[in-house]
Amino acid sequence: MNYQRDSFISELRVQAANNQDIVFLSADFGAPALDQFISDLPDQFFHLGISEQNMVDVAIGMAMRGKRVFSYAMAPFVLMRCAEQHKLAAMMNLPITTIVAGVGFSYANAGPTHYATEDLSIAMNLIGSTVYTMSDASLAGACASYLSVSPEFCFVRLDRMPGDDLFSENVIDITSGYRSFFSGKTLAIISHGYLLKKAHSIVMNNSQYQSQIKVFDLFRCKPVSEEFLREIAEFERVLILDEQITYSSLGIYLYPQILRGRDSSKVKSLSLADNYMFQNVGRDGLLSEAGLCDEVIEKEIESLISL
Repeated sequence: MNYQRDSFISELRVQAANNQDIVFLSADFGAPALDQFISDLPDQFFHLGISEQNMVDVAIGMAMRGKRVFSYAMAPFVLMRCAEQHKLAAMMNLPITTIVAGVGFSYANAGPTHYATEDLSIAMNLIGSTVYTMSDASLAGACASYLSVSPEFCFVRLDRMPGDDLFSENVIDITSGYRSFFSGKTLAIISHGYLLKKAHSIVMNNSQYQSQIKVFDLFRCKPVSEEFLREIAEFERVLILDEQITYSSLGIYLYPQILRGRDSSKVKSLSLADNYMFQNVGRDGLLSEAGLCDEVIEKEIESLISL
């Protein structure tokens, strides 16, 4: 099992060793891969402490001086606390990658102050932003490699917990913005991050589903590629899953594009209710309380397949 965070930072360290313009900014975070980055490239690492807004300001200044900046902090603080600073970076279209660590209920049992269930809408609504959400470590490493040579104003949303890679591709095409699993033609499931892995597991464990369902990992949800939309157009039935409140979810952004020419009853979106979760029941427990457990997802799959 691998950490998305360590895979991303380790690949970035390899790239930064050959490009002194790549710099890494951190807001009071520690990780094995980050410790290695500091050891190998001390002149390209800057520790800003618990001061996320200041970190983004520093990132802006460094980007304006020609640096390729990667900023790193916990999801609820580096996005929600710094929205105004990110807006300034967006205005200038600066090559700043903000690594958003611990999205959704990644910090389960830390309480709603540490949950990032509204962060997607902030990243998506900044003009000119590109938004990535990682579902496994191999994808995170490929994304780091791509952004180190093709810098852009973007956000890379990472899960906190380790996990197995969905499959070990030799080459992942980051430019396409998505990848797919299985080859069914009855139902398309669209997701990213933790719930993408849940959907993948549900289909993997049911051979009948594998012949009916195609699972799409929409790891770049802004902008959505025309290639992805063409593939989705082949499906009458679509299920969208996201570990975000409804008004910040994939569904709210994809509906206008996905619904064109379709029966709306055949396009469903499952997301979190518009409330705070205070229970200390672990991540899957929180998702169950919110109506996003495996049983609910499978029930919705069965409902759509039988239409």
